[in-house]
Amino acid sequence: MKLFFFFLCAVSLTAYAQREFIQIDTLSWSIKNLDVTTFRNGDEIRNAKTREEWIECLTSGIPAYCDYRNDTTLGRMYGRIYNWFAIADPRGLAPKGARVANNRDWSSLYIYTNEGVYNWANMGLVGQRLRSKEGWKNSSTGENYFDFNLLPGGYRNENGEFVGLGTETALWVRDTMSYGVVSQGNALMSPFAIVNGTKADVLFTNDGKKSGCYVRLVIGNEFGLSSKLPPRNDEDFINGFDPDAVEEEIESEIPSSPKKRRGKH
Repeated sequence: MKLFFFFLCAVSLTAYAQREFIQIDTLSWSIKNLDVTTFRNGDEIRNAKTREEWIECLTSGIPAYCDYRNDTTLGRMYGRIYNWFAIADPRGLAPKGARVANNRDWSSLYIYTNEGVYNWANMGLVGQRLRSKEGWKNSSTGENYFDFNLLPGGYRNENGEFVGLGTETALWVRDTMSYGVVSQGNALMSPFAIVNGTKADVLFTNDGKKSGCYVRLVIGNEFGLSSKLPPRNDEDFINGFDPDAVEEEIESEIPSSPKKRRGKH
């Protein structure tokens, strides 16, 4: 499977604006976890290092990121960990031309990666297939389908503790129902995917946006970022939001997609 470099449309190109993507079925995925420390407009994201700072950001609805154990070496290796408010912020966490992978993206990836799996327990092999071939403990290496290269970077739990390094990782699954809705209460959903080195499948779960997870990008529209979108309450949002009805100024940011490829390796 060949890789390609994709230059996201930005006003000025930086180290964060050039990313490596791989085409998986109809979607183009980044093959590394996101590592930005600013929003799309240049505003800085708070670096919540201590347990107290992390919980404060959670309870106050403040976007935040951190490196695992606040070790910048681990941050360069695994990417940065973000709280839910960072991925949902209307300023946009993903660079222009890309989005935080959402539930539709993950559903598409899951189905495509699990093609050809038939067994009595209907057990999926998505975790095993997306894990990297190196770095996982307990001799539970992955198959690294598509060069997705999912590393065991752990995550940050609801208590602000760092857990799982070498054995598991967690990635945000952006909920399309919560586009444009940022509140300090319980999220409509705040799902994330957990990949454990001892399990073949992926576990999709949520905890009321209390955890800190990594982020993968997909080339395409990021919804809910335009200041022209009118404020609305949660009930109106649930009943009336159409993620396919994208404003022209958002859609114009999206570059043309590369030629579609299929194949597992």
